[in-house]
Amino acid sequence: MRVLILLTITLFANASMSQEIVPLNKGDKAPFDGVILDKSAAAEIISKDEVSKEECESKTEYEVSKATNTCILNKNLAESSLRIERETNKKLTILKNQEIDRLNKKLEASGVDWGPLWFAGGTAIGVVVSLTIFYLSIQTVNSEPLQ
Repeated sequence: MRVLILLTITLFANASMSQEIVPLNKGDKAPFDGVILDKSAAAEIISKDEVSKEECESKTEYEVSKATNTCILNKNLAESSLRIERETNKKLTILKNQEIDRLNKKLEASGVDWGPLWFAGGTAIGVVVSLTIFYLSIQTVNSEPLQ
């Protein structure tokens, strides 16, 4: 019983949704309610539908290509900038190393070794300061307190 009801509902649903194409001549009555189009109007609707589909596809293709090309351009610009920065960094490093070598050679060529003089001067100043502090502390102990 259920199968019969289900089959009946399915057949009526399909029948109500089906479309018929019935050729009509001028003066004939239409066998259904709706809109009747002549051949040129139907052709125009069909061609507009096809044109709009093609326009949509071409716009989509254009936008995808545009976005892809923009990404490729940005990538290439970034890669070029990185390459230029690396080259500049290499050249600057070479120049800095050359300047360090030049200054080291100039320092070595100056010939005067100030290390022992700095040691002797520092020792002399240390001895003088120590003796001065010692003298002042003895003077402070030997002096009478002020009252």
